[in-house]
Amino acid sequence: LDNDNLPVFGEKPAEWKPSGKRVKRGLYRTALNLYVNADGNGALNIIKKVAGTIRQSRRFANANGSDLIELSRGALTTPVRVRLWTLNESPSRD
Repeated sequence: LDNDNLPVFGEKPAEWKPSGKRVKRGLYRTALNLYVNADGNGALNIIKKVAGTIRQSRRFANANGSDLIELSRGALTTPVRVRLWTLNESPSRD
């Protein structure tokens, strides 16, 4: 929320410090004195990192020629049923 530069995992400089502060369990205060849920702030930081990774990956297509940016919410949240005893996909239940 404060547009902090997020270091790469394992490469955080010793002098790096977030601009906000954890007030108590589950509550984070931004540099602008806004109070937000700490999990929500963490999720936004993850989205920020992933969006940067996907933007960089746009130059490279995956094995079947599609682009990572073409992923949709439906593709990410719709589970595929697999029958473990036959290792076949279950027929869809419409």
